[in-house]
Amino acid sequence: MRVDANQRAMSIQELAERSGVPPRRIRYYVARGLLPPPVGRGPTARYGTAHLQRLKVIQQLRARRLGLEEIRSELTRVSESLDLQATVWYRWELRPGVILMAQADLPAHVREQVEALAEVARRLLADDRVRADDDEV
Repeated sequence: MRVDANQRAMSIQELAERSGVPPRRIRYYVARGLLPPPVGRGPTARYGTAHLQRLKVIQQLRARRLGLEEIRSELTRVSESLDLQATVWYRWELRPGVILMAQADLPAHVREQVEALAEVARRLLADDRVRADDDEV
């Protein structure tokens, strides 16, 4: 699953705070296949709004006192009617192996700012004088 959607990627703690679901239960849902795995692993794992939306659906189903298999069946049905993963992205290659991405539905002024950022980043990455932190410039 791509971390996408209408907001920035979240850590498990941020997802827990926004959803009201404890991190331990989020991990349980991932392990049981009710929630897609995050992008990345460990402390760098990131969740998107699709995860948040799915957690809200799971909470509604739990409130109806459905079991895990019933929840799984309902999630399959709901997922078919909601496209939780669809997002279109703009992509800027800053140099080989370095890519900047932004959602296509950004307001025009924000997209222009990101394009300017991409141009600055290209120049910075092309500057051979910029080195690792421990090297002197």
